Amino acid sequence: MCSKITIGLLAVALLLFTVLTVLVMRDLGFVSAVNHDFHAQISGFVSPALTTAAIWTSNLAHWYSYVPIIVLLLIIPGTRLKIGLPIAVTLSASAILGPIILKNIFAIDRPNIDHHLVEITGYGYPSGHAMNAAVFLGICAIMMWRYSGNKPLNIGFTVFASVITFIVGLSRIYLGVHTATDVIGGYLAGWAVLCIAVLIEARINRGQRG
Repeated sequence: MCSKITIGLLAVALLLFTVLTVLVMRDLGFVSAVNHDFHAQISGFVSPALTTAAIWTSNLAHWYSYVPIIVLLLIIPGTRLKIGLPIAVTLSASAILGPIILKNIFAIDRPNIDHHLVEITGYGYPSGHAMNAAVFLGICAIMMWRYSGNKPLNIGFTVFASVITFIVGLSRIYLGVHTATDVIGGYLAGWAVLCIAVLIEARINRGQRG
């Protein structure tokens, strides 16, 4: 039953990502208008304090910022194979698929705005920060629900992970380095990676039990 639900979620994520990608690549006027209006609304809140917070959030959302946590989970014998390895493999897949493969395939430029609050190079779609945040925090939440019997803690962490993932995406738009569609594309791609990781892990676990 869980596998069927995961497959369904994977199909939805891939379908929405495909539709969004087509809309972005065709550069329809309403897509650009939505991105412009969304950034215009956020830029109205620009301040030194918020800019500093956004930069810190973005820096902490780099894929390599998650490495110390993963290394710790890989070192501890009790979490090495059950938790550390699945998280490490899933995040590695995301870090390679997003910034290296998908961005170069689609070759969609970053927002064409008057100024960026930080300097950055490379293509924009999908957002690697949003994708990696969705994948890392998502797989951590899944591991919590799988191995922790503390339901309030699991709910609390899931809410925390969702909020942080949203803030990471928002910070990228605020800094002017991504559009709203870049971030949404990153989330959708990340959720697809999550679903695939869950399906693969379930298949491996069934093979080991068999």
